[in-house]
Amino acid sequence: MLLHAPQLLDLATTTTGLRLVHGFSDRHGGVSEGCYASLNLGRKWGDDPAAVDENYRRIAASAGYRPQALRLARQVHGCTLIDGASSGPHEADGLWLARDSQNPLVVGVLTADCVPVLLADTSGQLVAAVHSGWRGTVANIAGKAARLLRERGAAQLVAAIGPCIEQPAFEVGPEVAEQFDPKYVQMVPHAVGLRPHIDLVAVVRDQLVAAGVLPSQIERVGGCTHNNPDDFYSYRRDGRGCGQMLSLIGWAPG
Repeated sequence: MLLHAPQLLDLATTTTGLRLVHGFSDRHGGVSEGCYASLNLGRKWGDDPAAVDENYRRIAASAGYRPQALRLARQVHGCTLIDGASSGPHEADGLWLARDSQNPLVVGVLTADCVPVLLADTSGQLVAAVHSGWRGTVANIAGKAARLLRERGAAQLVAAIGPCIEQPAFEVGPEVAEQFDPKYVQMVPHAVGLRPHIDLVAVVRDQLVAAGVLPSQIERVGGCTHNNPDDFYSYRRDGRGCGQMLSLIGWAPG
């Protein structure tokens, strides 16, 4: 149900009073049916709302946080980061939190091919969840999130890159490819000629390193969403008839 990053799990033993909780959901262990089977956390493409509600309850129970503690934003494929503790609906593609023993919260992002990134400082005081689609990747939202946490006092960061579309499956048009450094672009033979494929994982990893995250502190969790239909949802593969996965990080009572 939830895939964990071992280095982030190690941080859970260093915080006092609260537990650091995190994970990347797959599509197993829920109640949604049909093309949404089974652990769909997306509400916008037609799944039964009651099933999605139950899936969220199961995720919260698995991770160990109160369902009402989860904070999400309306994702718009941009580069805005917000404080997850702030009130009201927000449009953003990244949420960060400072540890609050009186009101422990969890932040999350939804994906179905885009790159989810979880960040935590090694002192257990700051975390962030980031949705890095190709536009957000061009805008360096992952690096922006790492720098934001460092500006707020994080001395050393640990990052995890979750399930997302990988280069062999991520064919794009030339208008998209030209926005990336050529070192991340591979030209792949197709019936109509060579087509560019982008390595989003490599871009995001390099952005995190440039923002001060040590390469040894960046984990890759999960596989290619597009090429593993039994385990992951994929918008590129299934279109609007697919579900979404949740990537979450925050705190729960110890």
